[in-house]
Amino acid sequence: MSTADPSPGWEVREDAAAGREIRLYGPWNLLSLSRAGRRFRERLRELDARAADRWDLEGVTVLDSTGALLLWRLWGGRFPERVRWREEQRSWFRHLDALPPPEAPPPLRARDALVALGRSITNLFAHTAGILLLLGQLIVDFLYCLRHPRAFPWRGISATVYRAGAQSLLLLAFIGALVGVVLAYQMAGQLEQFGANQAIIGVVGLAFMRELGPFLTSVILVGRSGSSFTAGIGAMRVTEEIDALRAFGVSPTLRVVFPKVAGLTLATPLLVIWTDFWGMVGAVYVSQADLGVGYRMWIDQFPGAIPWSNYFIGFAKGILFGALIGVVSSYYGLRVQPNTRSLTEETTRAVVVGIALVIAIDGVLGILLSNVGLA
Repeated sequence: MSTADPSPGWEVREDAAAGREIRLYGPWNLLSLSRAGRRFRERLRELDARAADRWDLEGVTVLDSTGALLLWRLWGGRFPERVRWREEQRSWFRHLDALPPPEAPPPLRARDALVALGRSITNLFAHTAGILLLLGQLIVDFLYCLRHPRAFPWRGISATVYRAGAQSLLLLAFIGALVGVVLAYQMAGQLEQFGANQAIIGVVGLAFMRELGPFLTSVILVGRSGSSFTAGIGAMRVTEEIDALRAFGVSPTLRVVFPKVAGLTLATPLLVIWTDFWGMVGAVYVSQADLGVGYRMWIDQFPGAIPWSNYFIGFAKGILFGALIGVVSSYYGLRVQPNTRSLTEETTRAVVVGIALVIAIDGVLGILLSNVGLA
C-alpha cells in the first residue's frame, strides 16, 4: 500500500490450528471505496466470510459509515466471534446493530390502486371547487368596486401590468421572433417546391394570430408571472400578512388577488399582439431571404390573407388565458401553509396546473372554433 495513493485492501493468512485471519488495511471510507470500484466489492464478497474467521481492523486508517456498512453486510448483519478493532471503529458497528431491520414493502393490491385513484379524483374536484370559489369571490369584489369606485386598487393593477407586461416585452419579442424564423424556415422548402411562395403570408399569419401568439404568451407568463404571484402570496401566508389583513378587516382577495388577476387580464391580450408582431418580423426575414417574398408584399397581402375573426379569437384567448393564469396562481398561493416546503410545492403545482390548463383549454377552443375564421 502506497502512502501517496492510499487504497483499501486486505490480507488473508491461513493457519491450520487457529483458522483463517483476515487483516484489513488502508482507508475504508466513501471516497476510497468509490475509487476502488465495483471489482473491489466483488472480490470482497468472494471472501465468503465464515464464523471461525478472525478479523483484524487495527490496520484500517479511516473508517466511516460506508465502510462499516460494507463489512456489516459481509458479516451477515452480526458481530464476528473473533475480531480485533479500536474503540472508535466499534461504535460504527454498534450503531448498525441497533438499527431496526428493514421492513418489506407492502404488496400492491388492486384495492390500493382504486383508493389512490379515488383520492386523486377527490383532490381534482377539491381544487376545481376552490378555484371556482376564488373566481366567484373575485366577481363579488369587482361588483363591490363598481359600486364604490374609490375601492378600486388602481396602484396594484398598474404595478401588475408593469411587472407582468412591460418587463416581459423583451423576452416575448425574442421568443416570438425565434419561433417565427423557425416556422417560416420549415415552411419555406415545402412552399417553394410547389411554387406557392406567397402562401407563407397566410400560413404563418394564421398560425400566429390564432394559436401560436396566445399559446406562447400564456406559457411564458405562467412560468414567469404565475410562479411569481404564487410565491409572493405564499410568502405573505408564511409571514402571516394575509391573517393580519383579515384582522384589520381588509379583504385579502380585494387587496392582494384582485389586482394581480385584473392586471394580468389587461396585459396578456396586449402581449399577444406584441408576440404576433415579432413572430411576423421573424417570418418576414426568412421569407425575404429564402422565398423572395419581401416586406412590401407582406404589408399589401397580409390584411386580406387573414380573416378578421382570427384577430378577435387571438385577442379573446389572451383575455381568457390571462384571467386563468392569475386565478390559478393566486389560488395556489393562498393554499400555502406557513412553512417553506409548502411554498415550493404550491409554486411548482401552480406552474404545472397553469400550463396544463392552457394547453387543455387551447385544444378545446381549437376544436370548437374549427369552422370559424379558417375559410
